[in-house]
Amino acid sequence: MTPLYEALLERDEPATRRAIEEFAGDHELFLAVARFAVLAYAPSQHAKHAFLACLAAYDLRDELGASYREMLTECAIYTGGSRLPWSEPPILEPPHVDEEPDLDAAIRDGDRLAAEHWLAYHLDDPDLERLYFDAASRDFEDLGHKLIISRAAWRLIPILGDKGRFALLRCGVWEWTAYRGETFIERGAHVDRDVLIDRLVHSDGSLISTHDVFLLDAALGTHVEHRVLEYLSNSATQSLSNAAPQPLRPYRLARDYAQTLIAHAVAQRIPAVNTMLPAVHENLDHSQGFEEWSFA
Repeated sequence: MTPLYEALLERDEPATRRAIEEFAGDHELFLAVARFAVLAYAPSQHAKHAFLACLAAYDLRDELGASYREMLTECAIYTGGSRLPWSEPPILEPPHVDEEPDLDAAIRDGDRLAAEHWLAYHLDDPDLERLYFDAASRDFEDLGHKLIISRAAWRLIPILGDKGRFALLRCGVWEWTAYRGETFIERGAHVDRDVLIDRLVHSDGSLISTHDVFLLDAALGTHVEHRVLEYLSNSATQSLSNAAPQPLRPYRLARDYAQTLIAHAVAQRIPAVNTMLPAVHENLDHSQGFEEWSFA
């Protein structure tokens, strides 16, 4: 076990900072922190947002510049703190599966193991991307995290390497089986994406309104994009904050479930989200923080 992972398992912040000093390169540090986030993943609010924070920090590495390493340190501290104390040792290699499990039944029954076996069965399927995002977008319970996490896992594959593909995609599978909402039925309504984005970014910067944007970001460029556009077209519009914009600086990510960090990363792909950032920063500065909540 590396000194960094030992410190993260112990939730020892001073030891974590000392271990990080041993990393000569920022990319090597990112890989270590992100891989720990995958291995420690659980469908709890802090753990899933620590996972998303790692990818967001990577997306913002150029914007963060000299503070990138400090933000990675905050990601490491957040990830270590969010690890559930009863976390089981992760299985990195996919199990051998001869017959395709019933994914519908696995999701309905919350059968995580059966869903993992479904993933293992289809891991080399050329149609896996379509199957994976179909499953991730059946319902949008918990602010759409099934699709948000699934898309983040898919994006991380070429960054972390194909060897960890099963462990990465399993993060999405765990979300599918952890909770269940009402299946969203598409009606085929026409939705203007630009008009919808303009509605969504003129918001109050709250967790709910920003996660609508995160959900849209997760859907863009996938075959389920229209499905998400139609779902979000029913979202309420909040009043826009007039707070002055602020630069992104490293901060205690548990305070807002890394919402501010993730919002800045999304703004790189959806420039209109810059309109929303002042409200997001105001929410970070003045709303109730979540760092005092139990990580369990």
